[in-house]
Amino acid sequence: MQLTLGAPPSTARAQENGAVQVANEFVAVELGVVKVRVSSKQRCLAGLDNATDLLRLRLGGEPRTQCVARKLLNIYIVDRVYSRMLCAHYRLERIEPFLELPLDGVVGQALGTAAIARGQHHRLPRWKSIRRLTPEQSALYQGFATELVAEAGHARVHLDVVIWGGR
Repeated sequence: MQLTLGAPPSTARAQENGAVQVANEFVAVELGVVKVRVSSKQRCLAGLDNATDLLRLRLGGEPRTQCVARKLLNIYIVDRVYSRMLCAHYRLERIEPFLELPLDGVVGQALGTAAIARGQHHRLPRWKSIRRLTPEQSALYQGFATELVAEAGHARVHLDVVIWGGR
């Protein structure tokens, strides 16, 4: 059985033509569910960093595709975690606390609004686009998301559902 990203082309609508197809081919051939299954935060993030670099190269290798690649990989991994059968079989619940929030315009703006509401308007850079987001800026958004969910008692990856579900 070949597992693909499961994301519609609109997930990368502002990216180069075929970005989702390239990502589908990458995850089906090179990433797979087994490579996602790890036992520690350090190994999980190192594997995600490595996969991000490889997919970025497949997407043309330009620095601006770094966060696009990361977003597509995060969506792939989250889809596997949300699949009850795959999650149980591969014990993916072990990586749930380490997973990143897939960033996009809706999520970035929602996090920015949350920062302003908390009186921390300088905490996050103004959201421009996923293609203009740097890995350093992405880390700021991920860190803020981690703080937000600490109060809610769930993993930051689930903020995607909360934010998109509230629209």
